[in-house]
Amino acid sequence: MNWSNVKLIVLRETRDQLRDRRTLFMIVVLPVLLYPLLGMGFFELSQLIGQRDFRVLVLGAPKNVELPPLADRDRFSETLYPSPLLRLTVEPNDSADPKVRRDPAQARREMHSGDYDLVVYFPPNFSEQFASYHQSMLLGVERDPKLDVQVPNVEIYPNLAKESSRTAYDLVYNVLAHWRDLIGQRNLQDSHVSPAAVSPFEIATLDLAQEGQHQAAMWSRILPFLLLIWALTGAFYPAIDLCAGEKERGTLETLLCSPAERIEIVWGKLITVMAFSLATAVLNLASLSVSGSLVVRHIPDLGSPPGLSVVWLLVALVPISALFSAVCLAVAALARSTKEGQHYLMPLVLIVTPLAILPMAPGVELTLGNSLIPLTGMVLVLRTILEGNLADAWPYIAPVLAVTLGCCWLAILGAVKLFDSEGILFREAELWSLRLRLRRAWLERGRLPTGRMAESIATWSRGIATRLFGSQPGTQSTPASRTTTDRATLREAD
Repeated sequence: MNWSNVKLIVLRETRDQLRDRRTLFMIVVLPVLLYPLLGMGFFELSQLIGQRDFRVLVLGAPKNVELPPLADRDRFSETLYPSPLLRLTVEPNDSADPKVRRDPAQARREMHSGDYDLVVYFPPNFSEQFASYHQSMLLGVERDPKLDVQVPNVEIYPNLAKESSRTAYDLVYNVLAHWRDLIGQRNLQDSHVSPAAVSPFEIATLDLAQEGQHQAAMWSRILPFLLLIWALTGAFYPAIDLCAGEKERGTLETLLCSPAERIEIVWGKLITVMAFSLATAVLNLASLSVSGSLVVRHIPDLGSPPGLSVVWLLVALVPISALFSAVCLAVAALARSTKEGQHYLMPLVLIVTPLAILPMAPGVELTLGNSLIPLTGMVLVLRTILEGNLADAWPYIAPVLAVTLGCCWLAILGAVKLFDSEGILFREAELWSLRLRLRRAWLERGRLPTGRMAESIATWSRGIATRLFGSQPGTQSTPASRTTTDRATLREAD
């Protein structure tokens, strides 16, 4: 293989790709603009969520002075929920007139009307029943079923199929749970019981993780997956343009007629596709780092990824890009047009995505068996290294590289095989038509035997039969011939 020819092909293909606007947009423009736009959208969404008010209807809010305050006009009490996100509409439900009282059916109708995101229903006489319960508890009444006073439940009516109602439900449920805890603490104080009697001991959690390991564990599950997607998309579109695009432009035939061998053409295109795959992943990583640093500042629990993670990602990017470039080049060689080639992206994504998501499943650890799975082993090694466990990942680096490079070599051999076969490369035989099939069968028919050939075969068959059986099959000797033979035999005897 002449590497000077490979170099010329690389320069030619790179120049053609740099002139293609679609390729430049997918590789350069989209990564630079995508992540800043996503960051701006994140901030806008957070501001919209912060400014949005959730409408809550409270039917029959209790007014007992023995209870902690629940609502203050159109807001919950400051001790329960200081944020103004929940806007309340409080309606009494303790009237003596049964026609004025609200029931659960009325609460459902109010919720289905769409005027509120959530409805909280307090049953009638909730305050009186709670006062009776509190008084019986203070007097120390024995728990006799006949004398036992039960406080009715507070009912919440959300529509969990709607995002706004589900969010309001989470907020209101926490508020009511806090209000219930305050009531329990006040009951304990009134009964002269220490609150420690309810929780006699605490469960202490001592996290042994070092500083930054939680952020590293989170980024170790995200960055390897993104790296695979970036490398795949960065290799796919240039490979389609270098194969199917040249078929449409009519320049592939000129390249195949050049003095360069087919393997040199494949290597030249492979190096070009790999270069664009690396460039795409690096630009995406740089753009994500800049945009992510701005988002991380506004999320206290989310820290920046470790500094060495970028180095390890760039090191692992080389074999990953080589594998995807070889696979995409082999797939692109089968496409007759750019449009047909783009249809092959979804099957590739469907194959790559499960292999990349498998390491995120609980219980999947880096073992020798898992390291031999293509792409999955690479993601597991990257995840282990990014978590700071380089010593655990070191024994499996060699098997992972061997599997990755082996798959890459098989894909290169497949691409060379496709480029050697012009029938497969151009795929003209897939243009199916009955008339064309019949015409092709007629033109490619075998040679039919003529009459002279049949006579020659018959003469040759009779000769073989005469040598084997002494006479031709199907013939009988006449009496005259039999007499002549007998006479000749007698003369030889004399």
